[in-house]
Amino acid sequence: MPDVPDNLRRRFERWDAEGRPPQKAFAWEKPSWQKYLGNRSILETLPNPIDRAGVLEPFQLVHDQDSALDAYIASYLWGYAKANFGPYRADRVIRLNKDLGNGKDFAAELEALAGIAMTDGGNAAFQHIVDRRQSNRKFFDQWGPAFATKFISFATKTSDQVPTTTIMDSVVVDWFREHYKAIGPLWLNWNSASSYRRYTECIAEWAEDLGIEPEEVEQLIFGKDVPPVRGL
Repeated sequence: MPDVPDNLRRRFERWDAEGRPPQKAFAWEKPSWQKYLGNRSILETLPNPIDRAGVLEPFQLVHDQDSALDAYIASYLWGYAKANFGPYRADRVIRLNKDLGNGKDFAAELEALAGIAMTDGGNAAFQHIVDRRQSNRKFFDQWGPAFATKFISFATKTSDQVPTTTIMDSVVVDWFREHYKAIGPLWLNWNSASSYRRYTECIAEWAEDLGIEPEEVEQLIFGKDVPPVRGL
């Protein structure tokens, strides 16, 4: 088991001393999301501000293509709650990946991806995208790992069959580059599934060491840094 880096352990100790508060919720602008995504019912039911629990609920309801698309919107909205260009980018991914006349059905692919994540695990879901993109570079066009792993992570969190796999984005990659080089380079792209697998396995081991959930380790990495005590 890789040792928990000092930087992460300091973050954990501060978080633990503060009573282990959950990640804060983010406010979002409903009119902006409705402008691009229309009056989808999910935009009426999502809480505002939204937190991880608010995103998790739509994933618990995934049972068909439409509910899978709702889950996608929820994960995208949470990830881009503080960015004005979030609604445009969420809509762009849908538009670029929906062309039923040419066999592109984004909602159907989302339902399939959620099913893989929930039954076979997050790494299998990531590998599925890598495999599909090897034969079709436009598969999940403009939907990169930073946001696709949000969808995958929440899907695994709802399952009682697989462990939760965590989100990998630029914040995570930069943190590992600075504080845990032993893992090797983490590539935030669809060229290989090995980066995500090494990352999720490492997070799972640290979670076991610290006695917390994998997504809580991820949240600690996303949080504010804790400088070392001088003289130590």
